[in-house]
Amino acid sequence: MNARKPALALLLTAPFLGETLSTATPPLDLIQPWRLPVMIALYGCGALICRELTYRYRLGLPGLCLLAAAYAVYEEALVDRFWFDPRYWDSVGVGSFSEVWHTNLLIAAHLTAFHIAVSICSSVLLVERVFPASRQRPWAGRRGLAVAGSALLAVPVLTYADFARAPAGQLLAAGGLCVLFIGCAFLTPRLPRRPTPVSRTPRPRLLGLIAFTATATHFVLVYTVPSTGVSWPIGTATALLPIALAVLLIRRLMTGDGLWAVTGILAFFLMLDAVVGFGGRYDLTIGALAAALALWWIHKRSARAQVR
Repeated sequence: MNARKPALALLLTAPFLGETLSTATPPLDLIQPWRLPVMIALYGCGALICRELTYRYRLGLPGLCLLAAAYAVYEEALVDRFWFDPRYWDSVGVGSFSEVWHTNLLIAAHLTAFHIAVSICSSVLLVERVFPASRQRPWAGRRGLAVAGSALLAVPVLTYADFARAPAGQLLAAGGLCVLFIGCAFLTPRLPRRPTPVSRTPRPRLLGLIAFTATATHFVLVYTVPSTGVSWPIGTATALLPIALAVLLIRRLMTGDGLWAVTGILAFFLMLDAVVGFGGRYDLTIGALAAALALWWIHKRSARAQVR
């Protein structure tokens, strides 16, 4: 199998999952010739680098998640700078809730969780399912990684004027956090391995239901707790609690590679896109239906492969 195919698929999948499923950029806007290359450089190259480092250094899923967290900090704190932008906080209805040191902690945690689960991990897993023969192979050589890294680092230079400015201290702290996540990712191979679970009956659809419920609950809480009057530490912890519980439950129940868990996560955003699209952006609805069909095809393909 040509490694270029899964690499190209990941370069295109990550922008769609990370940018369109959140309704931030509808499909027809995403494919505009002056926007798509930037989105590929940001999302696609970021996902490719995370996948390749995870594969080459045997970091496993914990390492991939930590690299995805570093990517999330890079995108939302250093490129878009939404962590530090009060206009963005107001536009999404959160306002100054959980603002500490000119940083909205609820927004920061929410966007980080989204990019870990959707932009990076879901993109990588789905492409690996589409190209199973390439799962245990590198998808990019050193030159390819150098090009991807250069493209990723060029994005903030190209888009700097498009977003709010942030104090240097906050940017330096975010950069340090990004480096910390990367360092922790490379320590994951030293962690004690999880003991092999006792044989249990696979319950993949239950994983999907847990992931869907946690995603929907977290999403609703993020945009409702600021108006409840609770203190920001309690509100932020409450919004993150569904994710923590889902991670614990999925970790205990998962017997495969998590395709149903990813399906549950994406199902919520597909429903969101379909509903929002009826407000006039019908390309969101069409994109959601197309993505749902693609997920259905991947499940069917995986089921046939297991039978063989």
